[in-house]
Amino acid sequence: MTPGRSCPLHYRYAPTTFSRHADLAAETVYVIGGLYGNLPALQEILAMASHEAVKPRLVFNGDFHWFDVDTPTFAAINAEVLKHTALRGNVETELAPDADGAGCGCAYPGYVDDADVERSNRIMHILRATARQLPAEVARLIALPMHLVVSIGTSRVGIVHGDAESLSGWRFAHDSLHEPINQQWVKNICDQADLVGFASSHTCLPTFRRFGTDAGAKFVANNGAAGMPNFGGTKYGLITRLSLHEPVDGTSQYGAKMGDLFVDALPVHFDHGKMVDRFLADWQAGSAAHTSYWRRITEGPDYAPPHALGLVRAPSVCA
Repeated sequence: MTPGRSCPLHYRYAPTTFSRHADLAAETVYVIGGLYGNLPALQEILAMASHEAVKPRLVFNGDFHWFDVDTPTFAAINAEVLKHTALRGNVETELAPDADGAGCGCAYPGYVDDADVERSNRIMHILRATARQLPAEVARLIALPMHLVVSIGTSRVGIVHGDAESLSGWRFAHDSLHEPINQQWVKNICDQADLVGFASSHTCLPTFRRFGTDAGAKFVANNGAAGMPNFGGTKYGLITRLSLHEPVDGTSQYGAKMGDLFVDALPVHFDHGKMVDRFLADWQAGSAAHTSYWRRITEGPDYAPPHALGLVRAPSVCA
C-alpha cells in the first residue's frame, strides 16, 4: 500500500448498501463536506441554518478536521459536529490509533504530484499528535458510519464522503463525471437503489452534474470544501442544500430542481481573516499545509462555476 495513493479494503462498500431504508427523513438537509478544521466556517453554517424557515438537518460528511492541529480548536469542532449527524471521511478514519499505513487516506489519483501527496501525509501525521490527546473523542470519530441514505419528501439521496463504492473514491470528482462510463455507473446505482442522486465531497473541488432531463434524471452534488475557497478570486466555502423548500432568492450559487427536491450549492461566507489568523498560527510558511494550501486559501483555486457545472472541462486538479 502506498501511503496517500491507495486505501485499505475497509474503505470500500457495495453500492447495493444504498438500497436500504432511509436512515433519516427531513425537509431540509445541509451536507457539509470538507470543513477542514475551519471554526469560523462552522460558526457561519450554524448561523445560516438558524435563518431557515424550517430548521435543517446538518450532515457533516467527513473531513471536518484537517488544519485544526490546535487542540482547543480540534475539541471545539468535534463537540459541535457530533451534536449533529456525521459521517467519517478519510481524515477521521486515519486518526485511529491502529491506522494501517494509508497515510492521509486520500487515495490521490496519478495526476496529483508526489510532493503534494507527501505533504498530505505529513499533515495527517501532525494532526494525529493532536488527536492522541483526545482519545475518547477519536473513538467517537472512528465509530461514525461511512454513508447515509436520507429521505426528503419523495426523494431518496445517498450521502457519502467519496463515491458510491469507497470512502476515498474519486468517481464523483468533476473530471471523472465527464466520462460516459461514470455517468452510466451513477445512473445504474441510483436506479437500483431508488435514489435521485448522491451528495459527496472528498475531491476538494465542487461539481453539480445532472444526468438526464426527464423525471428519471439523476444528480451528483459535490460541495468541494465548506472550509476553503472553491473558485478563483473568492474567499467563501460551499455546502450542498437539499430541500423541499426553495432557497431564499440570491443565496444559491447554482443548483436545480429534481422533482420535488431543490438541490443547491450555498456559499459559506465565513470570517476569512479569522480563518487566516488561526491557520498562520498553526502552519507557518514552509510547513506542509502552508505549502499546499496557502495559495488556495488566499486566492482560490484555478477553477470557476462553469467548471463545476460541467460546461467547461477543467484540468485534472484537486486544489
